[in-house]
Amino acid sequence: MSAPKISAQEQKILRGNAKAELERMEACLADENTAQILDAFKNKFNICETVYKVIFAEHQKRKQKNVSGYLKVDMKQVPHALNFAGYSFEKTDLNELFGASGKKGTTVKKLRDSVTHGNDPKAVNEIVARKEELFGYMDSFLSVIRTFDDAAA
Repeated sequence: MSAPKISAQEQKILRGNAKAELERMEACLADENTAQILDAFKNKFNICETVYKVIFAEHQKRKQKNVSGYLKVDMKQVPHALNFAGYSFEKTDLNELFGASGKKGTTVKKLRDSVTHGNDPKAVNEIVARKEELFGYMDSFLSVIRTFDDAAA
């Protein structure tokens, strides 16, 4: 099947839309403070997600599920996988971190998705406004992972 064709006028409009999005994203990231917050936010969430996936992969392996390839973070499974590893987290805190919707606003995961896959201006503003709260969820999660065996010893 051949690639779809568009008119020269449609191409011009499309290129204009791409340029407008480029300029919008560059303007958003031109604010050094905002750019630093977004970088730190995405990096910290990537750590949370990667650490969780180590546990989730073993959980799925023990359930004799195929774990090669992409592992999706699903809040229906998060508490079970963490409990499997011996952790006890508040489900509401896990939901604010990994869930689809939170009680206090958009969840950390959804905000990360919004700024990674399009740099949504509303998400950027929410991250900047809720910085302490959002980083708190991630820091709490990582702290439990980091110190769990130290506390049990």
